Amino acid sequence: MRVIGVIPARYASSRFPGKPLADICGKPMVWWVYNNMSSLDCLDDLIVATDDEKIVDVCKQYNMKVMLTSTNHETGTDRVVEVSEKIDGDLYVVIMGDEPLIKAEDVSQLVDLSKNSMCDACMLTTKFVDPVDAVNTTTIKLALNDDNDVIFMSRLPIPYPKSAIGYELYKNMGAYAFTKNALNIFKNTNKGRIERAEDLEMLRLIEKHCIVKALIVSSDSMSVDTKKDLERIRRLISEKMSRSCE
Repeated sequence: MRVIGVIPARYASSRFPGKPLADICGKPMVWWVYNNMSSLDCLDDLIVATDDEKIVDVCKQYNMKVMLTSTNHETGTDRVVEVSEKIDGDLYVVIMGDEPLIKAEDVSQLVDLSKNSMCDACMLTTKFVDPVDAVNTTTIKLALNDDNDVIFMSRLPIPYPKSAIGYELYKNMGAYAFTKNALNIFKNTNKGRIERAEDLEMLRLIEKHCIVKALIVSSDSMSVDTKKDLERIRRLISEKMSRSCE
C-alpha cells in the first residue's frame, strides 16, 4: 500500500490570512508540521499542498516538497483530491497545516488503523479537557459508537448525556486518512443537507454511509484559528524546546 502524506496549507484564510507562514519560534508554522512528519517511515511521500506562491517559496527555502494547487477549492479535502489526481497512492494521510503539535507517533497509529480495518476514512480523536472548548462552535464534536465508528459530527456538544453521568465528549484533531476510493466518492458527490447545515466536509462521506473510524489518542494538540491560538502554540513549543535543552 502506497501512503501519501499531504499537508494542506491555505494562504487565503478568511479568519487568519497567511496562517501557514505565521512565525513560531523562528520557523513558519507549516515547517513545524512538515518537520514533525518527515521522519515517519509509514509515509512513502510527504507534500505541502497550497494555493499561493508565497507558501511555495517558503517551502522551497526550507527544502519541503510542495505542490501549487487551485485557488478555487472550497475545502482542504478538495485540495487533497487534486493531489491524489497527480500523485498516485492507495492511502492519503492528511495532516492539517495549522496543527503543529500533532505527534508523529499518533499519525503512525492512524496509518496502521487505516491499513488494518475495513474503513473508508479515519481520523485522530481526543477527549475534551477544557469545558470552554466543548461549547466553542469552531471545535468539532464527534458521536462515536462502541466500535469507534464516527456516527455524526457537529459544532454543538453531542451526544446529549441525558442518562449518562460523566460522559466524555470527543473532538477531532487535524489528521485524517482517506482511501483513494473515499476521495473519489467525495469528489463525485454533491454536498448533502447535513453537510450544508454544519459546514463539515467529512459529513459528505458519513451521509453516503462510508465507514469513518476514530482513533482515540491522548493529546494536547490544538488548531490555530486565531491570533490568540497562535500565542498559545508559541508558548507551548517554546516550553518544549526549553525542556529539550535541559
